[in-house]
Amino acid sequence: MKMDMTKGKEWKNVLLFTLPIVVGNLLQQLYNTVDGVILGNFVGDSALAAVVTTQSLVFLFLSLALGLATGVGIVVAQYFGARRQEEIPSAIDTALILLGVSGVLLTAVAWVTTPFLLRALLNVPEEIMPLAIVYFRIFSLGFPFQFMFNGIAAILRGIGDSKAMLYFLLIATGLSLVLNLIFVLGLGWGIEAVAAASAIAQAGCAIVSYIYMRKRFPYVRTGVHWNGKIAKLMTKLGAPIAIQFGIVSVGNGTMQRLVNGFEQTVPGIIAAFGVANRLDFFIFAPIMSFQSGLASFTGQNVGAGRLDRVKRGYYSTHIMSLTLTVTLSVLLYIFATPLIGFFGLTGEALRIGVEQVRFFALIMWIFAGYVTLGGLLQGAGDTVLQSAATITALFVRIVASYVAVHFGWLGYEAAWVTNPIGWGAAIIIVYTRYFTGGWKKKAIVGNLKHEKGQGHEPIEGTEG
Repeated sequence: MKMDMTKGKEWKNVLLFTLPIVVGNLLQQLYNTVDGVILGNFVGDSALAAVVTTQSLVFLFLSLALGLATGVGIVVAQYFGARRQEEIPSAIDTALILLGVSGVLLTAVAWVTTPFLLRALLNVPEEIMPLAIVYFRIFSLGFPFQFMFNGIAAILRGIGDSKAMLYFLLIATGLSLVLNLIFVLGLGWGIEAVAAASAIAQAGCAIVSYIYMRKRFPYVRTGVHWNGKIAKLMTKLGAPIAIQFGIVSVGNGTMQRLVNGFEQTVPGIIAAFGVANRLDFFIFAPIMSFQSGLASFTGQNVGAGRLDRVKRGYYSTHIMSLTLTVTLSVLLYIFATPLIGFFGLTGEALRIGVEQVRFFALIMWIFAGYVTLGGLLQGAGDTVLQSAATITALFVRIVASYVAVHFGWLGYEAAWVTNPIGWGAAIIIVYTRYFTGGWKKKAIVGNLKHEKGQGHEPIEGTEG
């Protein structure tokens, strides 16, 4: 089902569109959590630590997919909102070719550079290094499929179909769980099996979603197209997001390195830090879902010239995102101990994990405050500013963390207690942009109208 969000109640548009994304992202996080639970309870702390310590590296390689997919989603959503559906097939085929080739190339890069990156970026302890290398190399075989899936997800969201991705992620989660149980519990395999299960699940998800898209929407299946101009536009829009995600992943890697670098660090403590991050993502995921939903809503309405709807949609989305964030934070705070223990962690590792989870539960509303507005900026095509805000938040956080550790003010906890300082810097940037109105000048398609109904000429590209 596709949804035209240029008419009807703004809050209802965003809510109905976003709910499947929320559930889908929670399923994806559950899928990422399953392997950790199985490893921690049936393989051991070293295997669990090897997997969680590679997550920032995984995100580094997938940052290009996420960035390009954002560019794809903006273009498709604004074409759809502007009623220029004849240009959508070319945009879709161009996007899939671009993402597929990028995924294959990055798999090759990952296979070659894994040992160097684990040592240079993450300072992974030698006792878990062999396991981390094996896991990441096998996991990277799924990159081409993850790139394709992210692109298809962005395309479907751009034309108003967010429910389908929920079903695809449900398939991937179920397949991953079944394969993990068969490989690890049934056959007694180790960390290699968990990586292989992830890659196979991603491949299945990408193939099913591609078939669905081609069959469900007739106007997108008219042959194979390549449009260099559209590819350039998607890259231009997606590059700032890709750079943003890449820098964020490097920043997260520096936090992991900080934890890995303490002399008393053992696999259990590394695992605790990674497990807590995974649980925190059960709150992060819904916040990011509302950002994606608002981005698609904004893209369609900017394409249609309805800036008045964009503003009302933003305020409604902010309230909904904040309400869900507070609710989930309370639940995570209350159940932090049994959830961390579910991964097989005990003693000091359990204590550190609980401390981190509960800290984030108290401050996540700040994160929701600026990320939601980032969805409006994304959908409007103002991706450079949104990326600048995120990068600034990360830079402030890293500096604060390492300064605090250097002077002995903080220990392990520096890796998480400095987050609100960075988020505060980002809030200043995005809200200044919103209230000064610079985002209104970034549309890429359509005949935009000013809020009083006056139009101007179609815009072919973005500004600066």
